[in-house]
Amino acid sequence: MNSLSDENLMVNFSEGDQRAFAELYKRHKNPLYRYFLRQLGASQHARAEELYQDVWYRVIDKRDSYTPAAKFTTWLYHIAHHLVIDEHRKNLSSDNYAKSQNDEQRDTPDMDGDKHQAIKSCMSLLAPLQREAFLLRHEAGFEPAQICEIVGAKAEAVKTRLRYAMEQLRDCLTKKLGERQ
Repeated sequence: MNSLSDENLMVNFSEGDQRAFAELYKRHKNPLYRYFLRQLGASQHARAEELYQDVWYRVIDKRDSYTPAAKFTTWLYHIAHHLVIDEHRKNLSSDNYAKSQNDEQRDTPDMDGDKHQAIKSCMSLLAPLQREAFLLRHEAGFEPAQICEIVGAKAEAVKTRLRYAMEQLRDCLTKKLGERQ
């Protein structure tokens, strides 16, 4: 099983091989969970877990319609992306998102805080689309063209999101950490 590509494993799973699903789950569980946790914020562990499980339910439900035209990870994160978008829409309509952003901003570290906390704080201040593009590129390792497929955006939009995310992170970290970077 370890030598098979994700795409081959998914095809095998769609043909009834449960071991193939177990291998896919094992390969992608940690990065996918971190993606949700970082998209929703550190205080949203329970909701990140729920969305994480929803992705795997959808993989199971859609196994018969899967075609290896694109990389499995692109398909997987495309599902995850839509769940995150739905979650942000729900939170925006109930004002929970704005409240959680204010709570996280109050908890930001001061100049003496450690770099890890400063990075988390600055990440939480990014606009959701910028944060998502940044995480898909730098955490999950997707190329910009793959990010375009995942989020359904044009290359220019993804490049702009990545550029603004980097600029805002750089500015925020400079303010929080000063010249100690």
